[in-house]
Amino acid sequence: MNEFRIEPSAVHDTLCDCCGQQSRTVTGFVYRDDAAAAAYFVQWTLGGVDSHGANFDLILGRWGEGATSSDRSAVAVEFRRTPDGPAFMVVDASARPAGRSELVGRALSREGVVGTPLAKVAFDIIDAVWLHDGRIKEIVGEVG
Repeated sequence: MNEFRIEPSAVHDTLCDCCGQQSRTVTGFVYRDDAAAAAYFVQWTLGGVDSHGANFDLILGRWGEGATSSDRSAVAVEFRRTPDGPAFMVVDASARPAGRSELVGRALSREGVVGTPLAKVAFDIIDAVWLHDGRIKEIVGEVG
């Protein structure tokens, strides 16, 4: 059983910088044992998941009273549909909006995540979002 619980929050629609199509970002929080563990942002171009994929951005670390941005790190993961099924790849978080957020003390590189215990936490959180945030059904749809 997944130990994370999600709490969906906002939906933001904008125009995609690269193709001019409508882009959607859904946000939310992830909890473990009633304590905030992460904020998440999932961004994709509506109708364009097959060509553009999607981005899963996480802000992980300590939240709540006394916590500061230096207690949190950004992790960025790209999603693509492939002939072999869904594929997720950690990328440099400094290139993503969450990595430049004032909520973050460090934007982690791919090398700073892959092969570390943080990688398992990040993918467990993405799994919880994938399974329980119905707002991303366009992404999950054909591969879920």
